Amino acid sequence: MAAEGRRSARTAFHGWVELAVAGERLLATACDLSEGGIGLQLSAPHPAPGARVETEFALPGFGVPLAVSARVAWSDVAAGRLGLAFDPLDVAVAELLQSAVAGRFRAG
Repeated sequence: MAAEGRRSARTAFHGWVELAVAGERLLATACDLSEGGIGLQLSAPHPAPGARVETEFALPGFGVPLAVSARVAWSDVAAGRLGLAFDPLDVAVAELLQSAVAGRFRAG
């Protein structure tokens, strides 16, 4: 997705993200994060755009992993990149993501 199509600010974010899609579990590396989604580095095969996925990842400095439902917004298998758009979020999760994007959490 082009940057101009994004609706919320993004920040660099590096960490492991576990994906559950169609009964399969995949391990990806996060590249960036926003309140609305996450960019991932993932070896092929990629879930198809529109596919529903469950994600689990921990924010820097926050020990409890978040479980967030999402859909595949875009996929570039050649580049090994994948973008997920989060489903509507619980208010508490949305606030945690806003804080992370604003740089309020630090790895430690």
